[in-house]
Amino acid sequence: PEYICRRNEELKKAQEEYDRYIQENLKKAAMKRLSDEEREAVLQGLKKNWEEVHKEFQSLSVFIDSIPKKIRKQKLEEEMKQLEHDIGVIEKHKII
Repeated sequence: PEYICRRNEELKKAQEEYDRYIQENLKKAAMKRLSDEEREAVLQGLKKNWEEVHKEFQSLSVFIDSIPKKIRKQKLEEEMKQLEHDIGVIEKHKII
């Protein structure tokens, strides 16, 4: 019957549209390779951020006697640790 043929064609068109949509989204979400200049810029930015956080950490008072001071110190230590990790990863891998 004709209505079944139309229904099958509509299903086929809908499936093709869905497949195109998925392919477009995969292309948009694909990762791109960083050039050496971009990699170096990111690395320098991370090092600059680490220096700023380290300077702020060094300016903390010697006596950490209150809870807000302890929390601030822990936060700065965590930031420095994360930045050190990120710098290590970027320096270790030449291709990102």
